[in-house]
Amino acid sequence: MKNFKKNIALLAALACAGTMLAGCSSEGDTATTDAAGNETTKAADAGNNANAGNAGAADADKLTILCWNTDDINPMIKTFCANTDHTDAEFNVVSMDCGGGDAAKKYNQYLSDASNDADIMFVEADWALKYINDDSAETGTKALSDIGFSDADYGDLYGYTVEIGKSSSGVQKGLSWQAAAGGFCYRTDLAETYLGVTTPDEMQALIGDWDSFVATAAKVSEASGGQTALTTTAAGAWQVFSAGRNTPWVVDGKLTLDDSAKAYIDLAKQMYDNGYVIPGLGQWNNDWKAAGQTDSTMGYFVSTWGFGDTILTAAAGGEGGATYGKWNVVVGPQPFYWGGTWATVASRCNNPELAKEFISFFTTNVEGATAYANDKGEYVSNKAAMANVIPNYAGLGVLGGQNHFEVLNVVADGIDMAGGITPYDSTIKTAFNDAVTKYCQGEYDSVDATIDGWVDDVATKLGADVDYSNFD
Repeated sequence: MKNFKKNIALLAALACAGTMLAGCSSEGDTATTDAAGNETTKAADAGNNANAGNAGAADADKLTILCWNTDDINPMIKTFCANTDHTDAEFNVVSMDCGGGDAAKKYNQYLSDASNDADIMFVEADWALKYINDDSAETGTKALSDIGFSDADYGDLYGYTVEIGKSSSGVQKGLSWQAAAGGFCYRTDLAETYLGVTTPDEMQALIGDWDSFVATAAKVSEASGGQTALTTTAAGAWQVFSAGRNTPWVVDGKLTLDDSAKAYIDLAKQMYDNGYVIPGLGQWNNDWKAAGQTDSTMGYFVSTWGFGDTILTAAAGGEGGATYGKWNVVVGPQPFYWGGTWATVASRCNNPELAKEFISFFTTNVEGATAYANDKGEYVSNKAAMANVIPNYAGLGVLGGQNHFEVLNVVADGIDMAGGITPYDSTIKTAFNDAVTKYCQGEYDSVDATIDGWVDDVATKLGADVDYSNFD
């Protein structure tokens, strides 16, 4: 396998070099929207099409914001304009109209045209360093100190959100308005029927660590005659595990697998084999959400952004749906964050004053962050803002009126960034989950084979960027 991986790495490196010489040939659409959500699609690929239109042209009078969709930016602009003297006419939203995992490729295409405007770029944690570590004038980002931020501004922010926004050399380049803390959402009616649970505290006592979680999954399975899984997918549990790793995926250039990730392999297999998750169900497909309207599952792991239609409300069937109002949330087996979006300032930014005002409104400005948390129902990164919001928050209908912020507050305080992030996280995490899924489905016959398959997949995708000698 050692020679195989070396050959794979060499081939991948050569393929990457060939791609660089050939240039990017894929095409995709980008769209610009105003704060009301009115959208105009730019024909073909924004980065490679000189006739893509004027929507991306440099305009110092407007703040141009790059994002993958408008789920966050439209509510943000609405709240910002309602609480300041600005109007939505001052914004130019360039939506790549894709999932977050596909955004980086489309950003590069857009930024390859030097005439395209970009002031703020939204980035995800799994690939944030791609831009945060880039100081170039073409595709890079500015230090936040260049537009007037200082370290003293970050005192109210959750530490992990600040750390993820730093470059590998420690320069603060991004801030998140979200503390993407998550919990375990469970069906209250099924919990009472199968576990005798009538309060969130009672439920938390049954799933407060992973041993307890598995034991409770067994009880649910037995009591339901094997008809109800405690949670929908092992991939959901992976989001929790992956946030709790104690070492980065790459250390001193070497691919690394810590004990937490190894423990997940055994947990996933145990839950899959015993029906503690729904066999064959894929995360993010329609069946995954639809399961919440049946008795086939008791719960989902959900982050702050997932309580609406992204996950939980959709799983309940929407307002008035089959299980709407029949859910509660608890901390679950361990504190975790899942996702989150960071605002960075593009190197080509030509509107730094408004860029700073906009970013600070949702992050370091207590009043602004408070307004957004109330408007969007999202747990924000500013602790002082959440202290304002939590005591007075009305709760969510899908949770039967429970104030989920009280739970997420406990989770956010327990998030530990010991695992750090690397520029390769998105690729490595996905490959790991794919390998574990293959193990659960019988394509790999052992933990060792699963790890070997993961390493080979990473080597194929990352090539010589990473050293694989830890697994020789």
